[in-house]
Amino acid sequence: MYQPYILKYDDDSLEPEISKKTVEIHYHRHYLNYLKNLNEILRKNNYFFQYPKEELFENIDIFPEADRNTILFHLGGVVNHELYFSSMNKNKNLKIPEPLHSHLIEKFGNIENFMNQFLERASSLQGSGYTFLAVKPNQELFLLNLPNQESPYLYQMQPILAIDVWEHAYYLDYYNNRKKYIEEFLKLINFTEVNRKYQEILKKEK
Repeated sequence: MYQPYILKYDDDSLEPEISKKTVEIHYHRHYLNYLKNLNEILRKNNYFFQYPKEELFENIDIFPEADRNTILFHLGGVVNHELYFSSMNKNKNLKIPEPLHSHLIEKFGNIENFMNQFLERASSLQGSGYTFLAVKPNQELFLLNLPNQESPYLYQMQPILAIDVWEHAYYLDYYNNRKKYIEEFLKLINFTEVNRKYQEILKKEK
């Protein structure tokens, strides 16, 4: 059985940008419910939990075709939420470590451009979904939007940063002002963790 991701901060640590109530509802109800549903359908299929969650996307064909979409939906709900929660930091330290800092400048021109493009991309997503910073197989950094609970892993990309733009992620704090929520999220990005994930991918690709 897959175990829950444990938040690295208290429920009220992201205030005022994200309220304690939002974190409580988002983590304890939405995320943990995706995990519960995922474990249940995997157990129903006599799955032995032999793969890391992220590898299930490329091994989805071990399950009956009738259950694959449901598994992918809840799997995405788990993996995407875990990445989102780990993308934030109570310390609000926006210093970007290397090599991520240099590679963001190489890709986007400068950090301000990266932030602006992230804001524009997330603001433009229609309906519910996520905006990701992901790494392509050629190691190129790439911003993309995906609907609902789709994951970059479905497209042979490895995500290292995500913002959840489902309404449950921000409505209590910002109502329908998604752009303001995204602007505040940018202040919370845990670039140390994003860089750690990025370095792991670069090491694997060598």
